[in-house]
Amino acid sequence: MFFNVATGLAGGLALFLFGMNLISTGLQKAAARQVQQLLGAVTKNRFYGMMAGLVVTIFLQTSAVTTVLLVGFVSAGLMSLGQALGVILGAAIGSTLTAQLIALRLSDYALWAVVAGLIPYLFARRLRWHHLGQAILGFGLIFYGAALMGSATAPLNNSPAFIATLDRMAAHPWVMMAVATLFTAIVQGSAAPVVLAMTLASQGALALEPALGIVLGANLGTTATALISSVALSREAKRVALAHFFFKLAGVLIFLPFLGLYSQLSRLTSPDVAHQVANGHTLFNVINMFLFLPFTSWVGHLMQKVLPDAPEEEKVAKYLDAGMLDIPELALAGATQELLRMAGIIRVEMFPRVMQPLAEREMELLEKLRGLDNILDYLYRAVAGYLARMNQGNLSEEQLLAQTRLLYIANDLEHIGDVVVEMAHQWRKIEASGVEFSPAGQAELQEMFKKVRENFTMAMEAFAAADEALAARVIKGHPEILRLEKNLRYSHFQRLQQENRLSLETTSVHMEIINQLLRLNSHSVSIAQAVMGII
Repeated sequence: MFFNVATGLAGGLALFLFGMNLISTGLQKAAARQVQQLLGAVTKNRFYGMMAGLVVTIFLQTSAVTTVLLVGFVSAGLMSLGQALGVILGAAIGSTLTAQLIALRLSDYALWAVVAGLIPYLFARRLRWHHLGQAILGFGLIFYGAALMGSATAPLNNSPAFIATLDRMAAHPWVMMAVATLFTAIVQGSAAPVVLAMTLASQGALALEPALGIVLGANLGTTATALISSVALSREAKRVALAHFFFKLAGVLIFLPFLGLYSQLSRLTSPDVAHQVANGHTLFNVINMFLFLPFTSWVGHLMQKVLPDAPEEEKVAKYLDAGMLDIPELALAGATQELLRMAGIIRVEMFPRVMQPLAEREMELLEKLRGLDNILDYLYRAVAGYLARMNQGNLSEEQLLAQTRLLYIANDLEHIGDVVVEMAHQWRKIEASGVEFSPAGQAELQEMFKKVRENFTMAMEAFAAADEALAARVIKGHPEILRLEKNLRYSHFQRLQQENRLSLETTSVHMEIINQLLRLNSHSVSIAQAVMGII
């Protein structure tokens, strides 16, 4: 009997987990862009954010993608950590849908769902229908897997040893909770232990209270995946994962002493014990949401104090999640955010420093700019490597073009950092000579730099908004920069003919900086061309 039970239970669990994976990856690939747009539209209101998290997670059947997107929004400043936490509370409610569907006992239709999903999965010519077929196939497998687990555990009701073990554990609900927490962390999903608790309860092998202890443990254990995956990610990712754990742990500590009351409340929701367990799962997350939604801003501040910003965070690829490589829309969005971060380092940290007059320049400026350039080099390699790891066979023609466009832009941004460092080298020569540029020469260089910087900002705005009209303005403005460069050379040579001492002593550096400013603008034009698909 033991072999048959173990085989049925393990096989049913494997089919269930495989089905969950098919559902989440299929729906993510079919609707990743819509998910981004929905979450991006609710950045200012915690209630709307909670509802968005609920809807997205009901649709995708995973809170992992929601969390990844939230990390990107928080890091980019589009959403505060407190607002993101509202979305997480909604996502926790949405994740209970699977248990509710299993409680409806749809297992009689499981194999029909497998057939209905397999047809578009194998034969659809459009990727979206292929992915939707994959999701329907996944639903069929989770229903069939749940039915197999139920059939496998039924003989255990006649086993005195099994019943005695369950009774001993049921006398200590916290033990059930701890075991469920560990099991959930291993299988990386709360649905499987909750469904197992529903199965045992419906067969009479487990009372409602210990079954709800399993539900509490499943909710706590589901935070393990995000906590583990955040270790190699940014500070923002760690804060989101830690806040998720905080909400679940606090909820479990509040519910566990009142397990009897919790059970009574669950009994009121349905006469069927399987529905009671599923409803208890939903109730926990709904009540948790009402308890903590008013305090998301406070919890956000607490997480920032527990995990403050660290200087070494700069040299971390914040948005490149290897788990998203099979979902092209999200992988490309992450790489885009990383490139915008590189552009921010150039625009905010490097440009304001490189053209300052000698009297206003920082100590060890060249070393500072070299350090920033090292960060750009690191991020360039990270983005290029990440994009190269994307599965080419999984990309549409449009996505292949977007991948190539991002590689071009990443290369241009890395070269811009190199040019800025070379400019700083030239300024170091001026510092060593003790001679400043002539006032007229200084003003001309500043004039050209201002226009070059404006073009770079415009090019990156075009990239961020996918605005081809704005990108075209950058390209059309390049001849103006070329004319300005010729005019500046002519003005400088005139000063040389007038034997301007400062111009004579700084002429090589002056000419080199003009060359480098021209190179900077050429890279901005290249970025604008990539935005327009001219690659």
